[in-house]
Amino acid sequence: MSCTTLLVGKNASYDGSTMIARDDDSGHGRYDPKRLVAVRPEDQPRHYRSVLSHVEIELPDDPCAYLIAPNALRNRGILAEAGVSVRNVAMSATETITANERLLGADPMVVLHTVPVATCGGSAVGGDDADNQGAAHASRDSHTDANAKSSVAEFWASVGEPKPYDPSIADDIANCGLEAYLADDSADVNSSESADNSTVAETSAGNVAAGSSTTSAGARREVPGGIGEEDFITLVLPYVNTAREGVIRLGSLLERYGTYESNGVSISDADEVWYVETIGGHHWIARRVPDDCYAAIPNQLGLDHFDLDEALDESLGSKRDYLCSADLREFIVNNHLDRSMDTTPEHFKHLNPRKIFGTATPKDHIYNTPRAWYMERCLNPSDDWDSPSARYTPISDDIPWCRVPESKVSVEDMDNILSSHYEDTPYDPYGRLGTSETRHRYRPIGISRTGHLAIMQIRGYEPEAYRSVMWLAFGSQPTTCVAPFYTNVAQTPAYLRETTGEVSTSTLYWTNRLIAVIADSHFDANSNAIEAFHEDIASRGHVFVAEADAKLAKTSDTDEARRIMEAANQRMSDYLEARSQQLLGKVLFTSSDLMNNSFALSDRPQ
Repeated sequence: MSCTTLLVGKNASYDGSTMIARDDDSGHGRYDPKRLVAVRPEDQPRHYRSVLSHVEIELPDDPCAYLIAPNALRNRGILAEAGVSVRNVAMSATETITANERLLGADPMVVLHTVPVATCGGSAVGGDDADNQGAAHASRDSHTDANAKSSVAEFWASVGEPKPYDPSIADDIANCGLEAYLADDSADVNSSESADNSTVAETSAGNVAAGSSTTSAGARREVPGGIGEEDFITLVLPYVNTAREGVIRLGSLLERYGTYESNGVSISDADEVWYVETIGGHHWIARRVPDDCYAAIPNQLGLDHFDLDEALDESLGSKRDYLCSADLREFIVNNHLDRSMDTTPEHFKHLNPRKIFGTATPKDHIYNTPRAWYMERCLNPSDDWDSPSARYTPISDDIPWCRVPESKVSVEDMDNILSSHYEDTPYDPYGRLGTSETRHRYRPIGISRTGHLAIMQIRGYEPEAYRSVMWLAFGSQPTTCVAPFYTNVAQTPAYLRETTGEVSTSTLYWTNRLIAVIADSHFDANSNAIEAFHEDIASRGHVFVAEADAKLAKTSDTDEARRIMEAANQRMSDYLEARSQQLLGKVLFTSSDLMNNSFALSDRPQ
């Protein structure tokens, strides 16, 4: 998904906690309702089947409980998006990233597809051999017939009306492999029969069982895809005790099952923050965020420094700050992916994955690099960001992945940054600086399609029972504020839990969506009410957590501690609901008064 990620190491945070945060934004033309739910061990599947890719995986029988903020609708699977386990491991998945063509050619994505169950050039197609998955010949462009009639009308009269193009033909060519073309030189791959789209069955992937086999004419067999955003948290979070373990488990799953998309995944515990980037279909790299740094990540492969020697040196054990696929060195070398002019052996200690695997396109300069530029502008404000000689601009391709901030980073800093829209620059869509063009030049961080912002704070200084807090907000972020919720709970407040696809002010998600769309057209006029709401929710959140922490410190009983945390969450939810309803009323009144059909003169004196 089109998201924005901000990670903070424990020595760079205001209180010594680790914090990972991400705006979970829906794709263009879609809005995904969100909810907050607690997952019990008995609720966790033992046999997992992905909705999007249909991959099936047997899971361990010892999951722990965890809290997630998934999609409310199940049409695209669980899509947990943000989660914290009772073992105080947090995970955010995923930051959709980009990969270059050379990488995708070397290790293609593992995409759900169907293949014909037939014979191709004398060889069976659709068998279990992965190299032959995909199989029958589709037509190639036929040679021009020298006797073809010149009249368009005569042509259509002779061949009939054109049929819609079936995209599975190209997929079949891509998936069948060269061996299918070499199998039998006598096979007429240009035959009119193979060129006729009507010979390809219109069987949907969902109606064909994975791995099924049939020989009926035109039948197709489904080949599952890999794992992706839908699956990562469900497959990893309940089975690991540390962030490092989470990285290793995720990496092993990627190597075995592959992935159908490029993604970045954040995993943290009380001591470490890790960021994993998928590399093509089956490879991966991971780097630990330095304790005194933050990392700013838009929808772009971001790691710009990687010590491959350290990552592959297993003798270093838990001292490694870099991890990766075991064959990554050979993969890079054999596929000529590294274009650096440095050919010394020491070069592998200073690889730039962004240049090796990533992209730097004009679209990145509209959609990605400006967000990295603004995040670092906020956390290192003394740097020159605006002059003609500025080191980094909104379209710089070398903005650092991580930096030491000028001041320690707070929850409010992360909330403000991940709600931002280029304030105090000519690029603010709500601002007055610049021109109409500059105000809509770059994709803002706080965007209309945000489903939620989750800041997961692991407080190493607190006992394990109540160490973790998820600061959460639903909907478009410029008009709302994150609120804190303890994660080691067995149930969540209905105001956050009971989101459906139906618009209703009985849930936080839809209330915030309504506030945002009403306030948007008159943002300045509503800004005072929004700022007052933001200040109130943020400050009350700290008060409520401090009061609950004080009560929790007095008990050693697990059940009592959970009861206190659930009561604190309900209190925060109730307060958030009351203030959100109040804000909705205010923006509705203000925006109603500014409607285009408003008229100041009443029909009678007051």
